[in-house]
Order: sequence, then C-alpha cells, then structure tokens
Amino acid sequence: MGTGAQIVLIAAMAHDRVIGRANTLPWRLPADLAHFKRHTLDKPIIMGRRTWESLPGLLPRRRHIVVSTDPGFAPPQAEVARSPQAAVDLAAPAAEIMIVGGASIYQALLPRADRMLLTLIDAEIDGDACFPAWAPSQWREIARERRPRDAANPYDLEFVTLERRAGDKVDDGSEDTIEAVEDWLYWTSRGYEF
Repeated sequence: MGTGAQIVLIAAMAHDRVIGRANTLPWRLPADLAHFKRHTLDKPIIMGRRTWESLPGLLPRRRHIVVSTDPGFAPPQAEVARSPQAAVDLAAPAAEIMIVGGASIYQALLPRADRMLLTLIDAEIDGDACFPAWAPSQWREIARERRPRDAANPYDLEFVTLERRAGDKVDDGSEDTIEAVEDWLYWTSRGYEF
C-alpha cells in the first residue's frame, strides 16, 4: 500500500453474499444504515459509478471518491479516480479509507484490505451483485454484535468486524475460497468461533 492508511471494506450482505439487486439495496434496515453512518462519517468513501448513482444524494460529512473510466464523468461535489488504486492514492492522506461498493470495487480492493465491517443479514434475498469470497483463514474476527429483528428491521442482523491476519497472502477468489466463506458464514451464524 505504501500510504499507511487502513483500507476498510464495509458492506451488508444476505445469504450467498448478496449485496444488491438492480443497483439498489434489496432491503431497508435502519440499524444497518446507522452502523454504516457511524463508521463512515468524516472519512473518505470510495465507490464505483453505479454505487454513486444509486445514492439519494451526497452523504454528509464524507469525502466522495468515485471510480469511473469514463473521461466525461464529472459528478458534482465528488472526486473521480480512473481506477480503484488511483482512488486509494487520492484518499491516502486519511488514516482510514472506507470502501463502500459495489461488487467490482470490493473485488479489486479486497486483496489490499486491512479490515472488513460486515453486516450479515439472516435472509434469502434474490440479487444480482455479490460480495467477493475471501479466505476465512486469512482473517480473524475481532467483534460480533447480534441484533434481533424488530418492527423497523425485518431480519436478524450481525455486525461482524474482521481483521486481516499479519503476513497472510491475498485472497484469490478460487472455488475453495468461496466454499470456505460459505462454511464460515454458516457456522459463525450458529455461534461457532474460528
């Protein structure tokens, strides 16, 4: 990395790592939105163009950096980077850089991530965008908070913080990795620890 900044992926996912459908979040979960806000305020957020276009507007108190290869793309009040690496370089003066989506941006920056803040949604939801698979052996869980469903949040949630183990190789997205993630998601949701 060379910047000293911590790269943090933050995402909410349903079963099968579903994170979106038709460029939207296929759920409304105020508890997850509050979690997202708490962890991204006053930090740079890096996103792809489609994620930018899905936002209702600028998110207050955040520096928006949008990755797009379209030379004509010039969103108001946001900075543009032509690659995920260029976006990280642009945000590098910050101590913590938040990666907020979508799937291709997560995939590109997962190998460089230091931490992941994952909201695990206990639901089978159809989607067309998925969070990339990671090698659970390369990460250690440092926090987990369970939040049962309520009137405003129709699904049980778990807020999980993972930190990359020192010296580990980057995730490769192989079938073995995908199977390992599915196993990790299944067993940790049932209270097992790795």
